[in-house]
Amino acid sequence: MSNLTKWTTLLTIAAAAGCASVPSGMVKADFAGIVPEGIAGDLLEDSQVDELLARLDSLMNTPETQADLRRRTSRYLQGFRWWVGRGRVTPGQSGRITAYLAGAKTEHADAADIIDRQRHLFEILTPGQVARNIVGTDIDRVEFELADYRGSIVVLVFSGDWCGPCRGEYPYQRSMLDLYKDEEVVLLGVNSDTSRRTVREAKKREGLHYRTWWDGGTNGPISRAWNVRTWPSTFILDEEGVIRFVGKRKNEIILAVDQLLEETRAEDGKRDSG
Repeated sequence: MSNLTKWTTLLTIAAAAGCASVPSGMVKADFAGIVPEGIAGDLLEDSQVDELLARLDSLMNTPETQADLRRRTSRYLQGFRWWVGRGRVTPGQSGRITAYLAGAKTEHADAADIIDRQRHLFEILTPGQVARNIVGTDIDRVEFELADYRGSIVVLVFSGDWCGPCRGEYPYQRSMLDLYKDEEVVLLGVNSDTSRRTVREAKKREGLHYRTWWDGGTNGPISRAWNVRTWPSTFILDEEGVIRFVGKRKNEIILAVDQLLEETRAEDGKRDSG
């Protein structure tokens, strides 16, 4: 299907979509101006990583921070992770960031547990890192895991029928199921409703025929492991299981998947010509 046709479809269903959640202005402001918000999953430049680390180090070592170390450390590290997540890190950049955080843990011992937590989240949830596996049961109590889908682009959506903005994503999910039915693209869900029956009824009602883990609520084991605190939350993985995009919504998901498909076709073309 052409991009023009896709956009026509998106415009037709736009009115049905819910509102997007955004990070707090305070978190964004601490590191503003270093990484463009619209970087769209591109690799971060080394200079951008250097600037982000320098800003983080400056913030964590101001007198105001020392007076309220734990609260401010949590805020600054969350902001740092958010901005790093606008792009995608290389293995070398990831190593530099984790090395900095290891040193910060020693320097700021009173906040060591907070730094450990944020370093762990950086290592498992940042674009450029391999996604942690998910093992659980679907709404029919059949066990399956995320690793089963290596080789396909995966759109992983944390959702729930209880959530208005989640329901607003349904038209886009139906569109994806149609647009990518002949592509190596898989839509998977992690559902936070409190009963499997609710999930089954919602998926039947909405025509959402994709596989879903049932997490038993908003504090389920999968949501905790992936640090999901807002719904919906979306992670897009490439064929190698590497996280490429975080937090995309509505038509942004389709554009991100198209970008990954174009990359795959370009790589296949290089191999064929070689």
